[in-house]
Amino acid sequence: MDEATKKRIHDQIAKQSELERIRKETQDKRIMLDSKRVDLEMERSHRAEQELLRIKAANFGEMSEKDLQEMRQSNADYMSAAKKKMVFINEAFADVVPFFRKNLILIGGKTGEGKSTTVANIIFSTIKQTNPATGKPCKVLVISNEEVKEDVYNRVTCLAHGWHYANHDQFTEDQLKTFDEFMPRWTKGGRLTVIDNNSNGGNGETTSIEGIQSIFDWLIENKVYYDVVILDYYQNVKFSKKDTSLNEYEVQARLAAMLDRYKNEYPAPIVVMAQVTPPAADGRSPFEGRIKGRKVITDPSTLIMEMVAERELLRTKWIVHKSRFTESVGKIFHTGYERGKFVKYTTDFETKVNLMNERREWAKNTGTGDVFKEREDE
Repeated sequence: MDEATKKRIHDQIAKQSELERIRKETQDKRIMLDSKRVDLEMERSHRAEQELLRIKAANFGEMSEKDLQEMRQSNADYMSAAKKKMVFINEAFADVVPFFRKNLILIGGKTGEGKSTTVANIIFSTIKQTNPATGKPCKVLVISNEEVKEDVYNRVTCLAHGWHYANHDQFTEDQLKTFDEFMPRWTKGGRLTVIDNNSNGGNGETTSIEGIQSIFDWLIENKVYYDVVILDYYQNVKFSKKDTSLNEYEVQARLAAMLDRYKNEYPAPIVVMAQVTPPAADGRSPFEGRIKGRKVITDPSTLIMEMVAERELLRTKWIVHKSRFTESVGKIFHTGYERGKFVKYTTDFETKVNLMNERREWAKNTGTGDVFKEREDE
């Protein structure tokens, strides 16, 4: 047998050996995956059985004294919080937003309508308050899967200084120094805590249902109470670390059920930001049908508002689509936009914007350029 034939036979044996190794390794992995799937099914089955046993053992007769006292205390706490609710952004929302415990507030907007700006405004207005129900300075928790934590802190710093958080390459050295100096100020005493998707050295902290669950469970177990929890945003919670077979729609359905439970267990309102598509030309498309992903989040929500930016008028239109505890369904109102902040849309504000637009139109028509630009920027 010549050397070429020997080499060919050797290569064929080596190739067969490698294929056998790959086949065995693949088979082992498949067995492991099947085992995990069976374990998940067993776990779900066990939970279902436990729930059935709990239902069968439940007493549907007269309420026990213990249960009655717990209900009365829960009701007293809730009613007290309702009477001493916090201010949501500014007074324009006073009769609309139930900004206190046991409320799940859903805010929807198209891409680019200002959801991140809204989050910054909620943060900034809240941390300036003392919670009337507790008498303590308000603290905010942001669960962000849209922006990294430093962007959230920088947005709030910009809001405090009247800067636009855009064109990042144009910030001055003094502004960059201010961003750095204000981060420890916002975080001091837990006034503002931001958890992003890479917090604690992991990945999926804010994009998996297990990540969201672990955050709320930790807060409840350790009795760490913020005055509002903001999830930015709903559709970016897309997967399950535990059950990889779940698609994003199934994940969002579980997330909605989870938030429904936490809104009743955790003593603070939960604000959820969501992406929506524009309404149909005839205006008949319901809000629920325009939510990207699963619309089941609308069921547990106690208040649903849609925001529509009207940039030429420097204002935002707010439309109330659902309100469980305030008489505001169908209400439409406006807030002005000034140096990054949502402000009350007053007659004076409207007049100022109209004058600015008239000047801009006059400058355009007369060819005088940006003669009023500096004034408008102010």
